[in-house]
Amino acid sequence: MALILQDPPDFSRWRRTTPFAVVFFIRDTISQVSSWGQILASVGLTALLVRARPLLGRVLPVAIAAVVVIAALRYWFFRFRLAEDRILIRQGVFRKTSLDLPLDRVQGINIERSLTDRLLGLVTVMVDTAGSDAVEARIPSVRAAFADELRAKIGVARGEERPRSDRAEPPREVIMKLSAGDMVRIGLQVLALVVPGVIALTGSRDPRKFLRYVAGQYGILEPIGRDQVPRELVTGLAELGVRAGVAAILLAFFAALGIYGAFATHHGFTLFREKAAYRTRGGLFRQREVVVQSARIQQVTLSQNPVARCFRRFELTVHAASDDVRKLVVPLLPARMAEALRSELFGREGGGLTLLPRSTSLLRVSPHYIRALALRIGAAPALAVPAIVLTLGGPSAGWAEFSAGWILIWAIAGGLIALQKWRRLAYVHDDDGMAVRSGFIGRNVDAFLFRKAQAVTVTQSPLQRRKGLATLGVELASEEVKLPYVDHGVACRLRDYILYRAQTNRRWH
Repeated sequence: MALILQDPPDFSRWRRTTPFAVVFFIRDTISQVSSWGQILASVGLTALLVRARPLLGRVLPVAIAAVVVIAALRYWFFRFRLAEDRILIRQGVFRKTSLDLPLDRVQGINIERSLTDRLLGLVTVMVDTAGSDAVEARIPSVRAAFADELRAKIGVARGEERPRSDRAEPPREVIMKLSAGDMVRIGLQVLALVVPGVIALTGSRDPRKFLRYVAGQYGILEPIGRDQVPRELVTGLAELGVRAGVAAILLAFFAALGIYGAFATHHGFTLFREKAAYRTRGGLFRQREVVVQSARIQQVTLSQNPVARCFRRFELTVHAASDDVRKLVVPLLPARMAEALRSELFGREGGGLTLLPRSTSLLRVSPHYIRALALRIGAAPALAVPAIVLTLGGPSAGWAEFSAGWILIWAIAGGLIALQKWRRLAYVHDDDGMAVRSGFIGRNVDAFLFRKAQAVTVTQSPLQRRKGLATLGVELASEEVKLPYVDHGVACRLRDYILYRAQTNRRWH
């Protein structure tokens, strides 16, 4: 018996997606009306529904049915077609919209797979363009063959690939994979955010009583006796143990929640190299795939929070445009891998740059940055609180004593914060690009090539003018990178050289 081969799908004619796209449109419809739900809840809808349960029993099925009907209509009126040099999309029930997107404008093709899509062999295609701050088009629940055909046509439109019939499948090289231990390390990084909140929550049961007690000692409010002081101020070992236990339980809960989120988001995470592109794929319930063309990379960022520093690991972000969807993120990697990827992404350029925040090649900016930042951070809160207290209670000896102590505290706090940020701030450059380190608690290093710059500015504050300093700002297609408090002459020479490199190299995209 002869084997009958099925003809490949014809995407050049108008087509609907698979019926399973109704699930996508249901989620999208719910997300669009969620803001209205928040508004109704804010005016007391929740209380109304609790009191009128029979009404809720009638309204809820009608609302669910309405969402399903709207999603079904959106699916029915959604059509797409892939022409030789463009992709066409028609959608809308009452308000019809048409999208005509030339393929040579496409910045990247990203893929998402929900659990249902993965079971059925379907994908959701997201099309990003160079001139948009959001996903330009979404085509839900289509066959994977459509994504392959779309990538092939985009390669032909850019002149990067031959037609599909004349080329072999591009080789795919696995650069790195994340293990289960890496998922645990990623999940534990949430502790860097929740530890201060847990300490504040378990440190004082009623902070208003504590503030009233302090204000009473300074004569701002009526003093309260020692016997009225909350027990939190005279904690014993037993109470301290209870609070430590509560804090440990909270930290364990948030750690477990973070680990679960890491597995759900990054399970099976793999970084591939495909010819002139880099691809990441990962996810437990919803698998997401992000592709970035190496020629369109704007900036590379290496970040590290305190928990990741304990693990000696970093997070690498590759920016290809100004939208979060087009960022390729490697959530956890060692220092050696980060430097290897930086060298590979920049090619032969930027050999003198580094992404490692502890590199000795990084140069700090002027110490005058500490003074300026301390004034900017500490002046407003140091003066605002005494002014509010003066307005409410009037001048008094207690107010003067309180104001002096408050201003002293904020002066010290502002100075320490400014000192820490100055220690984090440094830079290095060569003939091809620049790397800038910044941060406060954590550390970030942003590296970019000069030929990617779209605009360069040199600005001076009054203090900078007196000290011969300036702030250099380099605007990229992804974001602006600023280097404050460098020598004015150095900033001007860098500005002129960066503009020269950007104008003589047209491959800035």
